[in-house]
Amino acid sequence: MYFMLECFSPEEADHAQYSYEDDELSWMTGRRFDLPPQQPLIITIELGENGVTPELTDVPIPLMTKRLAKCLEGAGVSNIDYYQAEIQNVETGETSTDLFAFNLIGCVSAVDLAGSKFTAPDGSLISVDFDSVKINESKTRGALMFRLAESVNAIVVHESVKNAIEAAGIDTLTFIPPEEWVG
Repeated sequence: MYFMLECFSPEEADHAQYSYEDDELSWMTGRRFDLPPQQPLIITIELGENGVTPELTDVPIPLMTKRLAKCLEGAGVSNIDYYQAEIQNVETGETSTDLFAFNLIGCVSAVDLAGSKFTAPDGSLISVDFDSVKINESKTRGALMFRLAESVNAIVVHESVKNAIEAAGIDTLTFIPPEEWVG
């Protein structure tokens, strides 16, 4: 069984705002970079009022905490390239290295279109707007974590990865059954 992985802001706070100078790399394609970015990647953060740093974000580039990266590796996820990031707080001038930039390798076309509810605004199946997704597990080839080829903003995880994350005490992520996912 698979789940859609999300990291929503808590009700009482907003996620911090990150900024990153575009390096012209395609972080959402699921492809390994021919030339990796220069490290550390310099990313600025504005916490704002009640801002919290999320466990995982795709904006402006994919970032995750080191504890989540360790958990994913322990769960057998091996298709992620990690890059050192230096997070510079705009308000305080403090610097942190608690996050990795990451490139999730693998876009899998695993949607059962007949069992899903969607619109394809430009007629292609690259950036589909889903109201419900049905995953065809035979198309996943046993991948534990991947981007959905039909909607690359979607990160899909196997139930074993979900269980490992929860067992590690990481409770800031949301696992949505595909048939309930909107994206």
